[in-house]
Amino acid sequence: MKAHFAAVLTAAALALAIPAQAQTVVTHIGYRAGGGGWHHGGHHGYGRWGAPLLGAAVIGGLVYANRPQVYADPVYINAPPPRVAYFCSAYQQYYPNVATCPVPWQMVSY
Repeated sequence: MKAHFAAVLTAAALALAIPAQAQTVVTHIGYRAGGGGWHHGGHHGYGRWGAPLLGAAVIGGLVYANRPQVYADPVYINAPPPRVAYFCSAYQQYYPNVATCPVPWQMVSY
């Protein structure tokens, strides 16, 4: 579907760009007083910039639209570890007040 849309969009852009490049409108032809001679005045459509600019915009848009989508991995923020103290039940004291304990230490959250 995406490639079909890109092809239709490119064809439409080319159909609009080619006639726009060939368009020339002359509004008047007259003699310029003051020594200038004959003058062709008027508007020249998009000139030499319209079609290349439109073509570059369409092609650039298609290239940008057809790039593969790249997503960054989500960042998970872990909760800080719980605060614990080590309690020695034999001496009824906490570490570092007691350096060693004859029984296994008990972890106590605070």
